Amino acid sequence: MVVVDDDPDYLWLVRVILEMRGERMTIVGEATSGEAALAVVLRERPDVVIADLMMPHLNGLELTRRIKQERPQTKILLMSAYTEDTYSRIASVSGADGFLNKHLIHTGLLPAIRELIARPPSRAGA
Repeated sequence: MVVVDDDPDYLWLVRVILEMRGERMTIVGEATSGEAALAVVLRERPDVVIADLMMPHLNGLELTRRIKQERPQTKILLMSAYTEDTYSRIASVSGADGFLNKHLIHTGLLPAIRELIARPPSRAGA
């Protein structure tokens, strides 16, 4: 798993949630920008990427598109502090496999990751 957020506190929080719950999910990389994340994803080839939707320069939507072009089997969970349903729909249109409101991270992160992992891989072009 690769975790991407321009706010280091959210990187820390995701790591803590996984460690405190004793999950057997391994974070193989972290990044604070979309550009750095893309390099980590291409190098580490994770099954799951958790990324912030709104980041400067290369945002989560564009990051999702680029990852899906190179590694369509990688499952992507986009997160945002914005609560409007519009952001969830935008994330879906970008190719993300899931969306989580950051206000629900404490209770919703693990179920969202488990759902992504359990979902069969999407077919390219489908």
